[in-house]
This record gives sequence, structure tokens and C-alpha cells, in this order.
Amino acid sequence: MKHFDWTSVVYRAFAITNFAVAAIGSIFLASSARVVLIKAVGNTSTEPYFLISHWTMTAVNVCFLSFLVLGGTYLLRLRSMGVVICNIVVFGEILYFLGLSFLWSPALPKVTSMSVAAATGIGNMGLSPQLISAYPLIGLVCLNLARWRVRARNRSRPVLGPG
Repeated sequence: MKHFDWTSVVYRAFAITNFAVAAIGSIFLASSARVVLIKAVGNTSTEPYFLISHWTMTAVNVCFLSFLVLGGTYLLRLRSMGVVICNIVVFGEILYFLGLSFLWSPALPKVTSMSVAAATGIGNMGLSPQLISAYPLIGLVCLNLARWRVRARNRSRPVLGPG
């Protein structure tokens, strides 16, 4: 009787979800970039660093989305490196948003914190589908459980030596 391998289903389901989340995030990110490019929003006297903040956030979003696709590629191939990459992406996103919250703080000059705060809404559109759906946390738990199961299964198999 053939054993059902749910870990490969989990890996592949999250690989496909990674691709979908990255595609949707890219569409959202492109639409926010378009708004800035047509100059519907931009620097003001109270937010003189808006544009640099927006483009920096956009670049960081592109990096996270790219690594999400890379992790999905490894997951599709059933490689545990995909889980490692996804873990790095999730922890990177957590650190990124903690860093952003520091940049909003009153400890910085008001024009800096207001510029970053204003850009945060449209500069992070690439990550918004993940935040809305809590995808990073769900993926983190499910993928690590699946990886743990693969490791436990591999440890329980006897190692056959030569001869």
C-alpha cells in the first residue's frame, strides 16, 4: 500500500501560493509605483523625503517578493532549502516592519518620520497581500511542521551500509 506524502503536498501548495502572493504583490506594487511616476503624489514641505522613502520601500518589497519566488521554486522541487528561504523572508519582513516603526518615532526629525509614515502606505503595497492574509505566519508554521516531519521520517529510516 502506497503511503500518502502530505509533506510534498504542503511544500507544493505553499510554492504555488508563494508564486500567487508574489504576483499579486507585484501588481499592487506596480500600481503604487505608477501613482508616484505620474506625480499624483510626491514630496511636500512637510514630507520632503517622501519619494526617497517610497522608492526605498519599493526596492525592499521587490527583494522580498523575489526571494519569495526563489523559495517557491525550491519548494516546488521539494527541497528543504525552500523552507529555509521562506523562514529568512518572514524574519526579514518582521525586522523590516520593526525598523519602519522606529523610523516613525518622535526620536527622529519630524520631516523624516512624516515622510516615512506617508510613504509606508503606498511603498509597501507589494507586501500588503501577505499582511492582510497573515500568510507569512501561516506559511512559517505549516512549512516548518512539514520540514520537521521530513526530518523525523529520515531519522527513523535505517541507514544501510555497504555489503
